[in-house]
Amino acid sequence: MKLKLDNLFLSFKRPKVIKETMKKIETVVRSALRDQVVSAIKKEGVGGITIWHTQGQGAADPPLVGQYFSRENIVTIVPDSKVDVILDAIAQVACTGEKGDGKVFVTNVEQALDICTKQKGESAI
Repeated sequence: MKLKLDNLFLSFKRPKVIKETMKKIETVVRSALRDQVVSAIKKEGVGGITIWHTQGQGAADPPLVGQYFSRENIVTIVPDSKVDVILDAIAQVACTGEKGDGKVFVTNVEQALDICTKQKGESAI
């Protein structure tokens, strides 16, 4: 942007804003495939993973009152650049070809903070 002041041109440069983009990958898979999925994710260079046992029903399942399927929920936060590779790795090991293999959800992560070091963004993951 240039500003004219009495035949004097002043140039202003806006600081370049680099926004780190991160994604949360949440995977719901058969319990028997948990370790294979975790190994596939780790092979792609992901360090941190959170896992918990869950139960639920898919939208296409018949209404089973009080009956749920056991699954594992695997969550990791990754740089945007790794998402496609990780999704491919998960699909490669988690697909049995049968109904109920699971789902993967990818959402934006606006910020991350390491509580002790106070590091933010990708350096916190």
